[in-house]
Amino acid sequence: MGIWPDLQQGDRRMRVKTGQNGEHFTFCRICEAFCGLVAEVADGKVVALRPDRSNPHSRGHVCVKGVNMHAVTHDPDRVTKPLKRKGNVGEFIEIEWEQALDEISDALRSIMSEHGTEAVASYLGNPTAFSTNAIMGFGEFLGAIGCRKFYGAASQDTNARMLGNYVVHGAPYPFNIPDLSRCDFLMIVGANPLVSNGWGICAPRMRHDLDAIAARGRVVVVDPRRTETARPYEHVMVRPDSDAWLLLAMMRVIIDEGLADTDWLAAHSEGWGELFDAIARIDPVAAAARTGLAFDDVAALARDFATSERAALYAGLGLCRGYHGALGAFLYNAFNALTGRYGRPGGTRFGLNLIGAVKPFGGGHGAPYTRIGHIPSIAGMLATAMLPADIEEPGEGRVRALLMSAGNPVLSAPGGAVLERALSQLELFVSFDFYVNESNRLATHILPTPTFLERADWPFVGMGKLLQPFLQYTDAVIEPVGEVRDDYWIYCEIARRLGLDAPSPSPEKQAAARRGELADPVGQLDAAIRQGPAGDRYGDNPDGWSRDRLRDYPHGVMVENIPDDFDKWQERIAHADGRLRLWHPLIAAEFDRLLASAAPEGMAGDTANLILIGRRDIRSMNSWMHNVDKLVRAGAPTLLIHPDDARARRIEDGDQVTVSNANGSLTLAAEICNDIVAGTASYPHGWGHRAGWNRANRTGGANANLLAGAGAEWVETVSGMSLIDCLPVRVERAPA
Repeated sequence: MGIWPDLQQGDRRMRVKTGQNGEHFTFCRICEAFCGLVAEVADGKVVALRPDRSNPHSRGHVCVKGVNMHAVTHDPDRVTKPLKRKGNVGEFIEIEWEQALDEISDALRSIMSEHGTEAVASYLGNPTAFSTNAIMGFGEFLGAIGCRKFYGAASQDTNARMLGNYVVHGAPYPFNIPDLSRCDFLMIVGANPLVSNGWGICAPRMRHDLDAIAARGRVVVVDPRRTETARPYEHVMVRPDSDAWLLLAMMRVIIDEGLADTDWLAAHSEGWGELFDAIARIDPVAAAARTGLAFDDVAALARDFATSERAALYAGLGLCRGYHGALGAFLYNAFNALTGRYGRPGGTRFGLNLIGAVKPFGGGHGAPYTRIGHIPSIAGMLATAMLPADIEEPGEGRVRALLMSAGNPVLSAPGGAVLERALSQLELFVSFDFYVNESNRLATHILPTPTFLERADWPFVGMGKLLQPFLQYTDAVIEPVGEVRDDYWIYCEIARRLGLDAPSPSPEKQAAARRGELADPVGQLDAAIRQGPAGDRYGDNPDGWSRDRLRDYPHGVMVENIPDDFDKWQERIAHADGRLRLWHPLIAAEFDRLLASAAPEGMAGDTANLILIGRRDIRSMNSWMHNVDKLVRAGAPTLLIHPDDARARRIEDGDQVTVSNANGSLTLAAEICNDIVAGTASYPHGWGHRAGWNRANRTGGANANLLAGAGAEWVETVSGMSLIDCLPVRVERAPA
């Protein structure tokens, strides 16, 4: 088996038909881990979910969210028939599909005819990425109707990382990831992979991977909070929004002490001289002080990383969400390059690619720009903080119609109150979703789409992030509930009414569809896999894989004879010469902005202000699983406060406290703990429900993003990232 010691092929089984009573082997589509599941079906319903211990990739791992997904599928509050708003906000009537599709198509045609395609915008929510038909089909559909305004969750989570990739690699995708199976020193910055299951990596057994690294070396977690990942390993507690300072201080030590691999940099990169010159401007002692750490500790960490033979830096969304997220994301790549970790065993790498040519969604950095504020897009994604202005500000290109796939920006995007006001002014607001959430209650139409138990699929977004060669395909476990329809079918029906042949009417795809090869994106992906390194190449490779063959291996398979080409990393670099770019005018400007920045309020003994950061919870996924009783019955989220900060404000554990800034005020329950750095408070986003889901409405909590502002002053201009983390806030004991 060579380099894949755990390689094994899943058990061969007879196909189980959709909806048939008994056990169905499928996989979770909540995050990039794509853990295997066993679904127990009785009388057309999924009555239980449990981990699939025969899945050769996840081998029995699954989180509490995955095994409760059937509660969403069969939720009495779920939308299972098209809805049309009738009367006040949140008041809907059920209508037939033909009426809904006709009304939506007529309204789109009228708006585009009178105001042009710039009057139509879209919003892409996180769950969309985990449905092949939704993510690929939505992009094709928007392209077919001429929509170029793509708003979405990316400006709340990944835009900064995509910008860092764009500068260093030449394109926003793919992400580089740590070589977990060979790493001996893993430094984690701004990530909590034991809760997130490894953002950006398809590695479902993350706890086992980290334990193995710690057993043979070190796992160091840099975070303002002692997270679930920090607790079992080494924790370096830093002040929030200081990641860039920490990386720069460490890089200065590595350069000054001759630990940088300059031969490797000269052979594989451009601009490293300019990077060295910029880092020379950093006072490492002062930079360490900005993190709250002693310089000697920072220097020791830098030396240990640089002198370790197999080391990698791994970063998550926490690195992206501060006031200097773009610079931090660039430094993440530059830090891994400084000691030649690209393509080195145990260093940073790109995931295995088992797919043939698939056109990526989106572009680089720049156009299209937001109509208001002229903020650039990243990979085609615009800054969501500018969406309210795009709807409300008069002028050419004003947004009058919004098409939203699986999103809830009123709770997950900045300036919730301003956004809510703007969304209520739209002439057409269509949501493709399965709940009347806080955003959808403002929609003109809600079209019900399937949960992952009701659709056929591949682990699509994980296929470019694999550390081991794995393939799996699943048919739908059950037929769609009620009148739920597949996302791609909906796009096709609207497109047909607009006079388009299909969401993507290219002659090549039409010809392939006539041959039965390409139908929906799930079928298109089958064709891509068949032409890829693991595929059957339409019969030329009898040992290869296709959708039909994988149906007989429902647990999935570890693919044999796939070379681990991580050392060919330069082939994944988009720059024509295959070399990294370690300096860029965009980065020069961000570097200057960092040096000119003052220490944030609350970080210098200020007894009034604290810095508010978010956090993840293993039972929660943004806002959309809060109607599942087993996940939320533990109680509403709390505001974490350090004992010193609580004492200074006369706050006791469990007290109600007021958290406020110029944008708004919230009343939250305080939880005093030592697991957070002094001067900081932590509260998760996605709470404060008040829509068409009864259990969620009873969870308590508040919408933390009401404290974030909408508009250009609340955006990191270079990346479009919303400034919703590291907010200076006033925390006081609430009046009795």
